[in-house]
Amino acid sequence: GGSTAVMRVLWVLLLDSFRMLRARRLFWVVLVLSGLIGLVYASIGFNEGGVSALFGLLAFESELFRMGTAEAKELYLLLFTNVIIPYWLGFCAIVLGLISCASIFPEFIQKGSIDFALSKPPSRVTLFLGKYLGSLFFVLMQVLPFSVIVFLSLGLRFGDWNMSLFWAVPLVVLSFSFVYAVHVLIAVWSGSMILGLFAALLVWGGSVLVEWAEDITYEIAYSLPQLGYEPDWKEGDHEEVEPRESSEDFTVTLHRVLESTRLALPKTRAVGAQMRSLIVVDENSGGLAGKSLLALMLRDPIDEIPERQSEIVKAADQRHPVWKDLGSSFLYELAVAGLALVIFVRRDF
Repeated sequence: GGSTAVMRVLWVLLLDSFRMLRARRLFWVVLVLSGLIGLVYASIGFNEGGVSALFGLLAFESELFRMGTAEAKELYLLLFTNVIIPYWLGFCAIVLGLISCASIFPEFIQKGSIDFALSKPPSRVTLFLGKYLGSLFFVLMQVLPFSVIVFLSLGLRFGDWNMSLFWAVPLVVLSFSFVYAVHVLIAVWSGSMILGLFAALLVWGGSVLVEWAEDITYEIAYSLPQLGYEPDWKEGDHEEVEPRESSEDFTVTLHRVLESTRLALPKTRAVGAQMRSLIVVDENSGGLAGKSLLALMLRDPIDEIPERQSEIVKAADQRHPVWKDLGSSFLYELAVAGLALVIFVRRDF
């Protein structure tokens, strides 16, 4: 039937995108780079004397991080959750994916290439989807081998065969797709690869900035007043006051503006946080996420954080439900990619 024909055409286009990427040096450079980062991580080992790296070429003596200690495993896992996830998977993998896929649409809409494609029966919608999905498939091909290497190194070193590591694959592809949509829109509209890349990086950087600023203003506008803290910006300290619902200055309005802006933009930072909480690296501790401004201001000499404080911190952490963050990001991507599709279908080739 019609749907089988569309699926067949999509499959051919996927293979075509993949063949095009495979023929390029850049594809192999990125794949090798990804593999190398995975191998460097896999090469970190522990022995009687301490830690070794690059499969024993470098050795560091350490009483704390020796083979068999709980600290050794924790160090290994913290490197993954606090370094590899945010910096490699959350940032570098997306930048490399963007650079690698940047030429797919601009080259496709150049005269020769598009004439050849349009001379065959598939509709323009199918052509567009094939190229778009082909780009996502490419990023998946970069993240999957990396995840396999990390999975094997954790399993062989600590006997911890942790399937949750593979959450990295769909979540990095998802983050990439949010950023890539802008590139496709601008590239299809202007025909320029550079302009598309610039726009994608601009929107990505801007949305991360908005997410971060919304976090901080929420804590200043709501969490700190509820805890009974008044920030003293001059001294870089805080004084204790009577707890109240929110601060009575412009930060509440600022937070409202930032929250509305955040809702309209893609949330790659939230996807990264989701990745850290889904990749459960240890039974005892869920995501080993970084500390926030609030945690810094709660530097309490006593180990136990009072219940009221922990409730307020928890409320701050959970104020953005995952379904809302992902749902609004999906709607954003549908709108942007949909507009790119409309331009692509109506364009005079």
